[in-house]
Amino acid sequence: MGTNLFRDRNLFVLYVLAAGANIFNFAGHGGWAVSGKVAFAELITGSLESTLGIIMPVETALGLVRFVGWIDLTIAAVMVLALIGVWKGRGSLARLARSRTMVLLFVWAVFWGLATAFSRVTAHDFETIYLLDFIERGGNFFGATIGLYLTLILRRIRGST
Repeated sequence: MGTNLFRDRNLFVLYVLAAGANIFNFAGHGGWAVSGKVAFAELITGSLESTLGIIMPVETALGLVRFVGWIDLTIAAVMVLALIGVWKGRGSLARLARSRTMVLLFVWAVFWGLATAFSRVTAHDFETIYLLDFIERGGNFFGATIGLYLTLILRRIRGST
């Protein structure tokens, strides 16, 4: 345990938990998306129609969903590599874990978590009851926020050593 980048058991455990939440979130959603989950396409079509008045065929949205799914799976893989880097505490994966790239990746994860959670509201024409869907998915964007915060701590630790 003494070789991890944090050199602090509590922060390391918190990072592992946050990384696990984010990895599972992106791998799970990415896997569903790549498999062509129609409900995800309907979130896109419903959101576009209720917010911008744009009609998109579900088949077109499914192509977009599959593409985004591959991006999500790639993000999950990069997060796994960063987790290994934090655990090892040295080398190229450790540099990745505290890189500007990871900061940007977690900023994206926060934005994407908020956007996809809120798509449940916009896809249903802003019906108030669907705010519960947004609230229910809070872990998706709060988990990413924790990952971002811990990555910023890693960057600060590097600057002080």
